[in-house]
Amino acid sequence: MLQNIPGSPPQATRLEPDQHAYLAFVDGLRAVSILAVVGFHVGLAGFPGGYVGVDVFFVISGFLIINQIKDALEANRFSIVGFYSRRAFRILPPFIVVLLATLAVAPFVLPAPAVYLEYMRQAAISPLMLSNFLFYTRQGYFDLNADEKPFLHTWTLSIEEQFYLLAPILLILLFRLGKGRFGALAVAIAIPLGVASLVGAIAFTIVDGRNPAFYFPQWRAWEFIAGGLIGPGLAAAVSRLPRVAIDAIGVVGLALIVAAITMLDAGTPYPSWRAIVPVAGAALVILSGLANPQNLVARLLSLRLMVAIGLVSYGWYLWHWPILSYLRILRLGEPSLIPDLLGGGVLAFALACLSYWYVERPIRRWRQAHRGTIRPGKVVAAGVAACLAVAALGAASGYVGYRLTDSHVQAHYGTEGSGVLDNGCVIFRAGDFKESCLDGRFGLLIGDSHAQAYAPSLTRSFDQAGVRLVSLARPGCQPVLFSPQERNKRPHGCISMLPPFERILEKRDRIAFVIFASLWPYELDAKEMSDLVAQFDPKTRVLLMGPGPVFNNSSLDCVVLSDRYGSNRDRCLRTRAGLDKAYESRVNVLKSLAARHPNVRYVDPKDAFCAAGICKPFDGDRVFFRDAGHVLPPGAERVAAAFKPEFSWLTGK
Repeated sequence: MLQNIPGSPPQATRLEPDQHAYLAFVDGLRAVSILAVVGFHVGLAGFPGGYVGVDVFFVISGFLIINQIKDALEANRFSIVGFYSRRAFRILPPFIVVLLATLAVAPFVLPAPAVYLEYMRQAAISPLMLSNFLFYTRQGYFDLNADEKPFLHTWTLSIEEQFYLLAPILLILLFRLGKGRFGALAVAIAIPLGVASLVGAIAFTIVDGRNPAFYFPQWRAWEFIAGGLIGPGLAAAVSRLPRVAIDAIGVVGLALIVAAITMLDAGTPYPSWRAIVPVAGAALVILSGLANPQNLVARLLSLRLMVAIGLVSYGWYLWHWPILSYLRILRLGEPSLIPDLLGGGVLAFALACLSYWYVERPIRRWRQAHRGTIRPGKVVAAGVAACLAVAALGAASGYVGYRLTDSHVQAHYGTEGSGVLDNGCVIFRAGDFKESCLDGRFGLLIGDSHAQAYAPSLTRSFDQAGVRLVSLARPGCQPVLFSPQERNKRPHGCISMLPPFERILEKRDRIAFVIFASLWPYELDAKEMSDLVAQFDPKTRVLLMGPGPVFNNSSLDCVVLSDRYGSNRDRCLRTRAGLDKAYESRVNVLKSLAARHPNVRYVDPKDAFCAAGICKPFDGDRVFFRDAGHVLPPGAERVAAAFKPEFSWLTGK
């Protein structure tokens, strides 16, 4: 499961004043949800599953919005444009204020080009209410940590807005199918749709390393439907139960929410079937409160403090995540409860109160004062225009920031090294293979993302030596998977590169050398490794590159931020002893293989970066790593220089 995902944004608690009375306990339920989300994000003990607040918010939104639309349609006074207008008034002003504040602070916080490039994408997409799709597509090995995404919390707002966009259309269709009323037909259609959505949420929670059920609205729809099914008819039926039974329903509902918050954690696959627990809990709390607002749980949630928190929960949600993200970027992700609690908790809550008093309330009063003169179409158009303008501003400022940051980093930290080369012989899949890459003398680079990081610089240096480098390196592709035993097993990270590899093996007598490079994250089988090497001609020279140093945080970010704010770079260092111990057994297999075969040598990249027991990701103003463990071109050059005899041996010199 993707960890550290912000919860859903709270929305308006009040049903339309002329349709329903104010439900104070719903604001209290919002308070429970936002406290869970913030508690989870700041790292408070007792909130390991606080992310389930998203599900509670979705249920509340489904209950409020679906019932508003149903009542208005049955009263023959529903306007879809008017509905969108009310949503724009409620959602957009504080949202745009927070977006603009986030854009304004970014230049003082974001450290490196990779972070700024991702930020640019987020800043352009988030105002368009499509960020849930963006964050889904960005899931993967090289995705940034959640803490480095100041707009990550907007994915839930996007799902809410997509629900607001589609809900009135679908309800109008149901209303017309029911010939001017919502009855058994609407329920008969809604329940199968909800069940289908739930089945999809369970089936698509984790697929090929991504989580469609987490981000896609169709797999969250059942949560909105669950809330929408709680209507006056069901509440009236429950209200006829004994008071103790209604109390029990509310207590069970609240207990389910608390159980989900306290028993799940960031490593739990989610939503899956587990989302049923908080969704059922929220539905039961709402149902019991609607049936009898004086029941035990409803009265507890209606306490003044809970209602007050619920009223500012939307603003608190909007402010807390960008603050936490920026604080953690500055700390390089190092955990620290007190700053997070003061920032994402206290400061964000204070800003939420200011947003409520000086943005939300004045707009609400203005809307009420001009109720008869407001033109909904113009409001919707203005809202769309505002979102487009903020998206354009975000994209433009992000692009400028990226280019300036990239230029600064290249100029001051030499991240391009002596230069790189793309010779057109980088193979990720069968379609990338070119016969021309095998003309003349060529060598192979095989491995995972760490090998891939070496490729551009090594390609250039080998080209200067008159040898073409063919790269078969990509994230998740462990060299041992090219062995005869592993090639035809289950699908794995190298599967798309096996057909080109087998074609290359047909010309094994022309392969000058092979470099195997990897972090070697798994235990190695000595026989498989021996068979891996034995596939090549005995005259082919093989270089085994051991695992390089892995630092505690992104090295480039660490150096840039340390220099920017005058901090000591010592936090960027790491002792070697722990690294050697972690990889000892795998290194022994590699060394043993080199000792048994005269055409095989072993090098330890850590020797290029570590001295006197300390590993450094920089030398003066030259930075060698783009993140915690993947080399930049200067890092690849440093390894090649440190082991010049071995690399020269590969080319026969």
